[in-house]
Amino acid sequence: MTKSQTVRRMVMLEAAIATVAAVAARRRPGIAVALTAAGLVAARGAFGRNSPVYGRVVDHGPRTGDRFALTFDDGPGPSTPAILDALAAADARATFFALGRQAQEHPDVIARIVDEGHELASHGFDHGILVFRGADHVHDQLLRTEEAIAAAAGPHALTRYFRAPHGFRGPATSWAAAQLGYRTIGWGTGVFDSAQPGADVIEERVVSALRPGQIILLHDADGWDPSASRQQTADAIPAIVERARALGLEPAPLGAVIAA
Repeated sequence: MTKSQTVRRMVMLEAAIATVAAVAARRRPGIAVALTAAGLVAARGAFGRNSPVYGRVVDHGPRTGDRFALTFDDGPGPSTPAILDALAAADARATFFALGRQAQEHPDVIARIVDEGHELASHGFDHGILVFRGADHVHDQLLRTEEAIAAAAGPHALTRYFRAPHGFRGPATSWAAAQLGYRTIGWGTGVFDSAQPGADVIEERVVSALRPGQIILLHDADGWDPSASRQQTADAIPAIVERARALGLEPAPLGAVIAA
């Protein structure tokens, strides 16, 4: 299910709840209030990227120390090697939330991510939105991704971190992921690099958000258009790392940041 399909279905659901609430309000105003509140909570749980409604989400590490996390979603893709080159030149480590579909397409890049000391985490298999999906579907997304990454980089290459596409979750999403041993990860700041606003804009947005324990969301590919370029993101990395270090902050893999 795509993002737009999910939003349309949620709007229809909210409209149905509102209609029932309006009818109930004539005789049972308490029920009307409860239904309205339930609808608002459901929407908040689905689209609030760090909302605890459908399970706890890790959205930052300890706000002390000197570490923060650069995380990249939707890859690997054509721009991932350039991002890896930039990280290597800066001697910086990051975390890549990979799609299983893309791991199958670029197994050499998956292997390189691990070989160069970065973390691999799961973004599901095909970037489908999970809000209205049950546990079996979530398990399928995660298990297929595990298989693809294991084929590319070995059985222990994947961490037990999972980020849902767009951060959208349904009642079963985090619960089903936890059954397979995954922690659901959100983020503190997304800088909308996927809109390609320019490397200088990406740089400024990241640097302005830097704090100890911060989790920054970037993209090394596009979940809906795998051929899309993220060269602007790659171009921003050297200055981001340089300016972070000038502030006394060091990019580190997610696991090191949230466990600090």
